[in-house]
Amino acid sequence: MIKKSIGITILGDSIIRYQKNNISYDWSKELKNKILKKLGNDIFFKIKSIHGINSSNLLNVIPGFFTQIKKKDILIIQIGINDSWHYKSLKGLPCISIDVFKKNLSKIYNQCKAYKFKKLVFVNYHKLLNNRIEVNKKSTNQNLKKYNKEIFLFCKKNNLDLIDIDKLTKNKNLCLSLPDGVHLNKNGVSTYSSIIFKFLIKTIYEKKI
Repeated sequence: MIKKSIGITILGDSIIRYQKNNISYDWSKELKNKILKKLGNDIFFKIKSIHGINSSNLLNVIPGFFTQIKKKDILIIQIGINDSWHYKSLKGLPCISIDVFKKNLSKIYNQCKAYKFKKLVFVNYHKLLNNRIEVNKKSTNQNLKKYNKEIFLFCKKNNLDLIDIDKLTKNKNLCLSLPDGVHLNKNGVSTYSSIIFKFLIKTIYEKKI
């Protein structure tokens, strides 16, 4: 048990929470259950997962969502995979260019500071099973790798915590079977929640918030 109540906020895309055929694949729910079992009920969660959201969309969501949150101890953000998709309708360009993505990360960080979160943590992405060749003649994993790299560099530059899923789950299949091959399967949910659980427990017990 811990001596003070803690607020944990999770915000991002459908890698956090996805439903298919009435089955939920939700690492945030599994994480919440693990944390509450370990630390007791004095932990308050606020979770928002939006299917298809990119970093530009996220900036529009932040004001309304952040004003709902009272306990702002730890904020976990997972964003970038939808930025990396390349579309024919955009003549082979990504949904959100790397340059805009970098600027959006800075804006997200500044918003987190403005709303006075004590600790901001980014989560990057796993290797995809659906490794299709996109319009720019690169695979989904090659394109996503650039965005994972930018998240890593941004966190390093600003001395922010990164839960490096990309590094910690190398060559593991965490995805639903094809044709999906992107969202997490049950093993992926368990893997994500276990990795993030270990990070949070260490952070909380070492009083880094």
